[in-house]
Amino acid sequence: MILENQDMFKCHGLIFLRSFFWLSLVISMTGCSSLSIDKSSQFMGEFVTSIQAISAPQELGGEQANQGPLHKPRQWQRKRKSFVPSDPSQVRVWLFSSLASQAQLMRLGADPTTGIRMWENYLNFNRIPFVRITSADDIDTAKISGVLILPSVVVMSESEKEAVKRWRERGGSVLSTWLTAAYSATGESIGYSFMRDVLDVVVSGNTQDEIDDTYMVMKGDNPVSNSPAGLRVWLERVPNQLPLRLIGKNEAAYIMSWSRTLGAKKPAGLIAFDERRISKDITSRTVTLGFPEQNWLRSDTRQLSAITRGALSWLFREPHAYVGAWPSPYQNAILFAIQAAEPVRQAEVDIGNAYRKLGGVATYYVLGSNIDKAVPFVEKIAAQGHEIGFYGDIFESFDKQPESQQLERLETMKKQVLKSGLKIQEPFSFSTPMNGYDSTTRRLLEEKDFGNYLSFMELTESALPFVASRNSDGSPRTTVLPRTLTSPEEVIMEFGAEDGMTSYLDSLDMSTKMGGISVVSIPSENLIPPEELRRLFDKFSKLNDQSWFSSARQISHWWSQREGISVLLEPHPQGYSLSTTVTKAISSSNSIGIWINLPRLDSRIQILGLTDTDKSPAVLVKDGFRVVMNLSVPAVGQKKWLIKFD
Repeated sequence: MILENQDMFKCHGLIFLRSFFWLSLVISMTGCSSLSIDKSSQFMGEFVTSIQAISAPQELGGEQANQGPLHKPRQWQRKRKSFVPSDPSQVRVWLFSSLASQAQLMRLGADPTTGIRMWENYLNFNRIPFVRITSADDIDTAKISGVLILPSVVVMSESEKEAVKRWRERGGSVLSTWLTAAYSATGESIGYSFMRDVLDVVVSGNTQDEIDDTYMVMKGDNPVSNSPAGLRVWLERVPNQLPLRLIGKNEAAYIMSWSRTLGAKKPAGLIAFDERRISKDITSRTVTLGFPEQNWLRSDTRQLSAITRGALSWLFREPHAYVGAWPSPYQNAILFAIQAAEPVRQAEVDIGNAYRKLGGVATYYVLGSNIDKAVPFVEKIAAQGHEIGFYGDIFESFDKQPESQQLERLETMKKQVLKSGLKIQEPFSFSTPMNGYDSTTRRLLEEKDFGNYLSFMELTESALPFVASRNSDGSPRTTVLPRTLTSPEEVIMEFGAEDGMTSYLDSLDMSTKMGGISVVSIPSENLIPPEELRRLFDKFSKLNDQSWFSSARQISHWWSQREGISVLLEPHPQGYSLSTTVTKAISSSNSIGIWINLPRLDSRIQILGLTDTDKSPAVLVKDGFRVVMNLSVPAVGQKKWLIKFD
């Protein structure tokens, strides 16, 4: 049956007090060290407006539309028009509510009202038509044109579990959060077989023993989420409601530490998705979010809202198009950086030759104070096609030095290299010795028109480059390339040669899966044993078909070019209209990949020009969920195509 909200929660003052309790708890747990005054004030205001929305009486639906962020305080407080679709085919979400599950959440010390209320407010605010359902019969009679949401439904009866199984067999889509059917009605843990057999995800524990694993880290360019690759979203450790470790057929996010390190080699999946083929004509999609709705009260609701919207869009089978982060057909970028504190010798020339055989272009950062000894070898390296960048005047950190001293050092560095006779292509690439820089260093690099520089991972929450400064016409001037990996030499020094390289290669593998930039840095005259260096190059060889082995200058140039391209997919009487807009001339020879989500597993796609003179672009099938349309040096202006799915 369909429940009116007032039937379940009549005392809204009690709900407010519960929410105020959770607010007090989060303040005590976060403390002043984790939130600035400004951010705390913003957080308080956003939280209180959320409480007002949660505690306000509501009807069961939302106006029919599906856009807009979750996180706008003024709009949270707007009076919502009640809307219960009279036609079941108009329902986009069937929101399952279980009193037995809420009773178990109370046993676990959780607020049982949070899950269902957060979803109701999210759907209402985004004006997505929904109906709350409460029984197996409701699931059996619901139309599969809508998505079934199971919000932390930790308890389900056998009839309800069978109804969800039948829902999938009919071709219905399911979004589940945290634990589903993991407890009996009397509170005993009964395992995760329902999640494994019906939702196609394996639960391999939680983060109980890994207290630093408090960040959801997003995988870039995936069907379920278009969040930036490597984006960190903080999730608080709520007692008895810890994030899960999932093993899914496909993963869209991981649970990791701030530094994106793996937790004791345990599975790191946090968002899993898949599309099961039921029969020739029927498929069923699932998305599992491995964290509870309680995190929405404490984490960045803007990010969580965007992630949720992406998951729902995929479950709604809405085709979607976006510009890939990297040149087609690549899904990530690897920057092989040799930082030459010691003069480069023949060993570095040999490394450069081996890397070129893999098709890669490295960046060698040279030090001004010893460049005279290295010139013959640097010239050989440059002749191989590798980039030569700057590594400072002497091997000394720039951090906390006076501005006048830092400026003098940058000028001295250029003079030292110029005097040696080496020609370094502008705009320059730069890396600071000992990774030591501060805000003054960054500002000087940007003012002196350096094209890019390496940074540590604290300057951005994602694992993608970002533009730090622009020219007067708005075009990018300086790009920052964040390091997301420790040097393999450092890992070997800590864990030993074989174990250290194994650990490093695991981290590199995870980093490339995220779809961001992976900076693999080694020093000149490195201490990596030859057999371990061979293992690193063997890994490079295996990644060759998916990773763009590019120099710092190439990555910086690509990032500048990419931001001038946008794409829009809209309904069309004959299918969909795909528009690409190029705002500035493209000089990159790399193909631009327009990723397109398919509405159904292994759908066939036709991309047709809207005029007789338009040529159909090349299309590459990436997997059963997506294709990539390749554009080679597109002209400035707008181009449109007609897209049809079979």
